[in-house]
Amino acid sequence: MDIEYLLFLQNLRDGALAWMAPIADWASKFAISYWPIVLACLIYWVFDRQKGKRILGGFGLGMLANGFLKLCFCVYRPWIRDARVLPYGDSKVAATGYSFPSGHSTWATGLFGGCGAWMRKHNKILSGILFFLVALTMFSRNFLGVHTPQDVVIGFLSTLCMMFLINKMEDWTDKNPERDKIVLWAGLVLCAGLVMFYTFKPYPLDYLSDGSLLVDPAKMRADSFEGIGFISSYIVCRYFERRYFNFDQVMEWKDRFIVACVALVPVCWWQTNSVSLFENLVSRDFGKFMCFGGMVFFVMIFVPWIMTKIHLPKTLNGNS
Repeated sequence: MDIEYLLFLQNLRDGALAWMAPIADWASKFAISYWPIVLACLIYWVFDRQKGKRILGGFGLGMLANGFLKLCFCVYRPWIRDARVLPYGDSKVAATGYSFPSGHSTWATGLFGGCGAWMRKHNKILSGILFFLVALTMFSRNFLGVHTPQDVVIGFLSTLCMMFLINKMEDWTDKNPERDKIVLWAGLVLCAGLVMFYTFKPYPLDYLSDGSLLVDPAKMRADSFEGIGFISSYIVCRYFERRYFNFDQVMEWKDRFIVACVALVPVCWWQTNSVSLFENLVSRDFGKFMCFGGMVFFVMIFVPWIMTKIHLPKTLNGNS
């Protein structure tokens, strides 16, 4: 049934709705670009530190759950399951990892959805646009032929559950800050356990007629190290951030915005280039881990530390 649905969309994409294909392709790529992360960083650094931290945590935990489900079920992509499915453009080349659940849906739900939920009280129009981008991203993965309906739905629901969980965790630790130690050690043990699980679990090994692997599990495993890198760094950084870097108390939001605009430049560069940098130096697994772990450290520790130390000129902070 799921393949038939993709074939139905494929016929529309190749016919009456051909004009929608470039839009879907753009939406799909935009969801995993640095722009959603930029928006989450701005909320965290400039407007609402507590809510911004929850957005980042929900996104990271969603990535962790996505990687776990991918490597547990090891579901092949639709065109592997049925050769009649022909993905649009370079979507087939860009679609890495196992199919279930959709990583793009996780990104869109965690970042667009999280930022949209925060923005409901501030700007309903922008909030509606962000929620629409979540739905558009999910549909685009089906329309492009790279994910089944269940891939995108579970990607959405699993991330939504993780966002709910991170909010409950933050509420729980807010009542007693000493509970941060429990979260810290439990999170590190969880991440270490997942590394062991991903490394030693058996994976399907199906071969093509030329003797090459249909899907190389080592490459698929590397994508799941994104979530491990993000969450392991997040739980360490939040522990210190909550105690030492209360930057929203030492700078006005306008000053924080100035610092944020400068800090976003390395964030964008890091998101675009760091994986290939670390892959060439060590391995794909380590590259994925460091890409997201290093970015979280920069966002939650380095920039807040700068904000607590910097002294802007009076002409900038409004005291002239």
